[in-house]
Amino acid sequence: MASAQSALELEVLAQTNQMRLARGLGALLWDDLAYEAALGHAQDMLARGYFAHVTPEGRTPGQRMAAAGVIEVTVGENLAYYEGFKDEGLPKKAVEDWMNSPGHRANLLKPDFTHLGVAFVRQGRKVMLVQNFLSRPFSPVLGRAPAQAQRTLLRLSGQAPGPLGVFLDRQLFAQVGPKLDLSLELPPGARLEYGLKEGQSWFLAPEGQGGGWQARLETAPTPGVALRLSFPSGQYAMAVGAEPRFWRSVTGPQTLEVTLPGTLQLLWLGRMQGQSIDYTHRIPLR
Repeated sequence: MASAQSALELEVLAQTNQMRLARGLGALLWDDLAYEAALGHAQDMLARGYFAHVTPEGRTPGQRMAAAGVIEVTVGENLAYYEGFKDEGLPKKAVEDWMNSPGHRANLLKPDFTHLGVAFVRQGRKVMLVQNFLSRPFSPVLGRAPAQAQRTLLRLSGQAPGPLGVFLDRQLFAQVGPKLDLSLELPPGARLEYGLKEGQSWFLAPEGQGGGWQARLETAPTPGVALRLSFPSGQYAMAVGAEPRFWRSVTGPQTLEVTLPGTLQLLWLGRMQGQSIDYTHRIPLR
């Protein structure tokens, strides 16, 4: 794991926090994983002679931070490039230049951001600076270990009388049909129900209601991960999949242990606000 390498990088953090504190915003904390992603990008840009948030291969700041182990969903990045300047005074100049650029200033002063990693890399006369920001409203992962998990597949076939909803914990997990010939992977222990749609409303329906469609559950052991999670006070949602599909709700404060198959790809955690969910964390299951 990378850690702060120079006083210059920490000076960029200090100058950034000076700007935030002067405007009544919280100071950012140093984050090693954000720094690791920032350092890798700064070195890559200097080595290959480009200056951009997206690499020539198309990797975005969010993808680079996720590859470094950052699990937070809300992230941001500032870049700066200088040539022919001495190190002394560059941290202050970079922050002042970012403050004079609307997009960079928005990142630097975003209230939601809580942590920062900064890379300051020199190659001869050239200097590359990268700031990687992230929003960490809480730290959910207390423990993680490989584990044997159970994969659950829901196989649907036939013809439903209309759109069919698959509900977990009374929340819509997927809308399918009316023609059915597909499999859905479900998280373990989910309370499964079905609904038929009429107009804009869903009505719970027993399996096969309306005739012509069937559902079958299949389970098999598969490699996965055991997680110990901590939630502060509030209402939270858990979702799974490459894109979040709601699984279950959680009321904090609570510590929860779950074992999930790697085939689900990601576990999403988010705050529930009325009928909406603000996903804050994305935890790889492989």
